[in-house]
Amino acid sequence: MKKMGLKFKISALIVLFLISYVLCLNFAYAQVSPQFLISWKAQNYVPNWYAGKILPIAGAQIDVSFELIDNGKPADLSNAKVRWYINDKLVKNEDSGLGIKKINFIAPNYPGQTIQVRIAIVDFPGAGFIDKIIDIPIVRPEAVINAPYKNGEIKTGKSLFSVLPFFFNTNNNDNFSVQWSVSEQKPESGKGDLFALDLNIDPQMPTGSKISLSVAMSNILKTLETASQTINLTVK
Repeated sequence: MKKMGLKFKISALIVLFLISYVLCLNFAYAQVSPQFLISWKAQNYVPNWYAGKILPIAGAQIDVSFELIDNGKPADLSNAKVRWYINDKLVKNEDSGLGIKKINFIAPNYPGQTIQVRIAIVDFPGAGFIDKIIDIPIVRPEAVINAPYKNGEIKTGKSLFSVLPFFFNTNNNDNFSVQWSVSEQKPESGKGDLFALDLNIDPQMPTGSKISLSVAMSNILKTLETASQTINLTVK
């Protein structure tokens, strides 16, 4: 009985050792599996204080780059065959050179769609074929009315408003057309600045009166790039 018990203990220890060995191998593999770090940036317009992600619209230039992290540090891809695909179409590969880690292209899609970017490395040492796919959303340009009045409440007399363009394919103010509308009436823009509006409310307007303020913007070089916004104001 003692011999049987000893054999059982030895067998159990062997099984535990094998399980631990397999788990260690899996853990080690997980640790060294190369990881893609991908970044992208659209080159369309936002105000200089904007700290968010610049989202592309149709026709915007997009820059994409990546690093491959292997064993905790950037891998040397100088001799790697890197292939880039945009919406499943091969756009660059080793015929253009080895180790290509960045590309730029013009967004071919339309608002509400996404661009699929795929990066493939066909011969990475120790891993063979590896790839990564990211999706880049395509949005519409935006026009945002800056109305620094709590709850949209304004007094009679003058109130100043401005409009901020986002994501247009131009950073030149001369390329914008701006049209303001106040309760469906065209007002005068402020001091010759199309982006500003001095709204003059008649002192006789009753408290509680509702005013609809709208703005429409477009890129005069690309007529399909338009944006608008409407806000509601209340005279207090």
